[in-house]
Amino acid sequence: MVAVKNADIARLLSNPDKFDAYLIYGPDQGLVTERAATLSKNLAVHSNGSSEQVKLLNEDLSTNPERLGLDLKTISMFGERKIIRLEAGKDLPINTLETLLKDTPFEADLIIEAGDLKKTAKLRKLFENNTNTAAIACYTDTTASLHQLVKDVLEPNNITITKEAEKHLVTHLGADRALSRAELEKLCLYVQDKKEITINDIDTILADMSQTAIDGIITNTLLGNPQNALKQLSRSLDSGLNSAPIFLGLLRQLHQLHKGALSVNAGQTIYNVAKTQRPPLYFERRDNFIKQLNLWQEDHLAHAINKTQQTMTAARKRNNQSLETSELEALILSLANFSKQRTR
Repeated sequence: MVAVKNADIARLLSNPDKFDAYLIYGPDQGLVTERAATLSKNLAVHSNGSSEQVKLLNEDLSTNPERLGLDLKTISMFGERKIIRLEAGKDLPINTLETLLKDTPFEADLIIEAGDLKKTAKLRKLFENNTNTAAIACYTDTTASLHQLVKDVLEPNNITITKEAEKHLVTHLGADRALSRAELEKLCLYVQDKKEITINDIDTILADMSQTAIDGIITNTLLGNPQNALKQLSRSLDSGLNSAPIFLGLLRQLHQLHKGALSVNAGQTIYNVAKTQRPPLYFERRDNFIKQLNLWQEDHLAHAINKTQQTMTAARKRNNQSLETSELEALILSLANFSKQRTR
């Protein structure tokens, strides 16, 4: 099957067609995980709720290459339909997978979760060119999908929001689906007594004074000042700032720069790109944006986005604040040092 169109993804997830395997991939790892979970849940419903969930890591196949084939071909001990979720890594045996897909049907549904894949990636081409597989891309949320996400989170909690406040809220979301959902759930908890979200609530919970500190960390990172970036990061974490909004802020800036770099590649000047940003950039913020676009090219930014999302997703899964801090420091240092080399 060709790649699933964005307009068809929700229908496919809600009512899975009879494919033997599904590839869910893209730069938004939070959305990848969310869609894989939704698909897994609905596949279980289609098998009358009688299913065995099997989670495999890339490392499982490295130590036991035949594991995937056995799980796909072996009937469950209790006759349940198995649903296998596999996290793809660089050591995923593509040739073995290609051979397996030629010998269907399986005794299990296969869902593979992957990061951002280029059009030329073997795994993506395998799923897009196979009639019994589906490839589902997960890109950063659009404004429309963020408004839908707000509705999906607020309605079950019986919480209301005005159109003006919702527009304001959406500007604080977007780099990663999981983080956006977590921010919305935090807001719902904050207003659970009055059941309505105001602009003041949004500013209190999502846009406090810590934003100034985050901006400083990101600016020093992307302009190649590793010592200042790490110093500001340490100071912010010591003051109680969580690493999650720093990851989110960095991703937002990288995505904004990436869109700007694409416009520059299309023929616009860097100055005009900075001048037409929405919301508008003023004074020092616009100057820094121009400096960053002069240092970071489109392919560099794409790589930085992917690296940041992978680091953030891995850190979140470990659920260990100390490790999350260490990995954030390593990421900041890596990006800042790359940018510093570009200034020479």
